[in-house]
Amino acid sequence: MTTIIIICALILIVGSSLWILPSPRQRAQMKLRREAMMKGLLVKLVKINDLEYPGEQVSCIAYRLPRQTKPVEKKHTWMLHRHTGDNSELRIPGWIYDRHGGLYRFESTDLISKLLAQLPDDVIAVEAGLGTTSIYWHERGDSEDLATIMRALSAIQAL
Repeated sequence: MTTIIIICALILIVGSSLWILPSPRQRAQMKLRREAMMKGLLVKLVKINDLEYPGEQVSCIAYRLPRQTKPVEKKHTWMLHRHTGDNSELRIPGWIYDRHGGLYRFESTDLISKLLAQLPDDVIAVEAGLGTTSIYWHERGDSEDLATIMRALSAIQAL
């Protein structure tokens, strides 16, 4: 009887310790975040407004590229959200302009449209802020997706 109790206690201890270990997906996310930080990106868990469901917020990871030049003026900031509905204002299929993100008006949507089309499917928003350019996503990608995001962030900052 004592042996059974000891075996059950060991199973509980080992089971609990295995439960707190990161899953393979969490390990891949940690590796991706480390790689992004080594390349100069700021990585942060954030909540952004969900334009599909007003008043709701979505938790995601922001990958931010700090501006190498002086911060831009407020009038040159903008934010785009992935959107499934009709968007007659922006004319970029699958994306909607967040009026609360900034005041910028796009002169030409061609370059932005090409950049957005290259992004991984789980990217939910893109922002050109005062001091950083950010991409918000759910990190379901790999190093190749990170390279795509890095290129997009650099290109958006150059606009």
